[in-house]
Amino acid sequence: MLDPSVAAYQRTLANTLIPVLARRNIATHYCPTGQEAVKLILDMIPDGASVMAGSSTTMYQIGLEDALNAETRFDYMRTRVRGHSDPELRSEARRHSIVADVFLGGVNAISLTGELVCVDAGGNRVAGFAFGGKKVIVVAGVNKIVYTLEEAIARVRRAAVQESFRLDRHPPCLPDGICRNYECFPPERECGKLLIIEKDIPGRISLVLIEDFLGF
Repeated sequence: MLDPSVAAYQRTLANTLIPVLARRNIATHYCPTGQEAVKLILDMIPDGASVMAGSSTTMYQIGLEDALNAETRFDYMRTRVRGHSDPELRSEARRHSIVADVFLGGVNAISLTGELVCVDAGGNRVAGFAFGGKKVIVVAGVNKIVYTLEEAIARVRRAAVQESFRLDRHPPCLPDGICRNYECFPPERECGKLLIIEKDIPGRISLVLIEDFLGF
């Protein structure tokens, strides 16, 4: 739970952001707690739908990953995808899952100018967000809000540093957190595909914004 003054400030930012995103055909739902966000998201998923999610620390922190695994009224494909021990079979199953009826995931940054920005190592999340998912539900804490697109991209790069710590990779940004994009190469490089969502068709993308600091 945020300090009341911090929460009030974040609500001010959210109130500025929501109509900007609406003009870009991105609907925003503001939830005071992660628990309320989980309930809302489950209610947004129709019975019998195929559902896929990209890896998301935010989803894990609010209990959404566990809730999706426990549901039986829709097909949560991620459990099956991750169950493949063979890397080729897992990759093929992940490729098919990109076109799920509902695609969920976290986003690394949201600018007050109306862009959602995220980076993937492999690209299944950005592919689902950009085109694959019939419906897309994006989950984020209010700490992901920044003022400009440039700040959003910078925030994405900082998130990749934290992800590298989690995965025990050692890109050139690791010692001091400064992005050295042109000196960063596989296999240590974490940033693979950068997506900037600037608009979409009406009704396809929903952002669930949570009044808490979540994820990287």
